[in-house]
Amino acid sequence: MSYEAYGPYIPVIMLITFIILFAWVLHPKNKKGFDDAANLPFEDEEKPSDAKADNGRKEK
Repeated sequence: MSYEAYGPYIPVIMLITFIILFAWVLHPKNKKGFDDAANLPFEDEEKPSDAKADNGRKEK
């Protein structure tokens, strides 16, 4: 069980893995999820509540 035994199959396994991932990414069913993930940085952040706005400090 050395590299000489499995070495020739590694490029074939890598090619099959690449083709499967490529097909998964381009499948129309996954478009909405990828679009949602791509727009996450542009969504508005939640505004902090009054308790969190002053970092927990209380006026004396």
